[in-house]
Amino acid sequence: MPLIYEVIGYDRETGDVTAEYEVPQRRIPSVLKIAGVLPSHDGLGCYPLNDQQVAEIARVLEQPIEHGDRDFFLEPYEEPQQRAAG
Repeated sequence: MPLIYEVIGYDRETGDVTAEYEVPQRRIPSVLKIAGVLPSHDGLGCYPLNDQQVAEIARVLEQPIEHGDRDFFLEPYEEPQQRAAG
């Protein structure tokens, strides 16, 4: 099952999710490279991102990512399965 990736921002004080940016499939290889994820990764785990990485990913995604007082991570999850019509 293919993985979907999101750049997730967590409030530094509360730990709450305050920002989410989905990574389009065609941009995943570039974003993984920026995040320093090895090609042999198993798809598990969260990858912390520094400010420079967040800025580079924002350019790849072609959308601004407001840093604010957040810690950012690249997080994978499995794409939900489509139910068969029936």
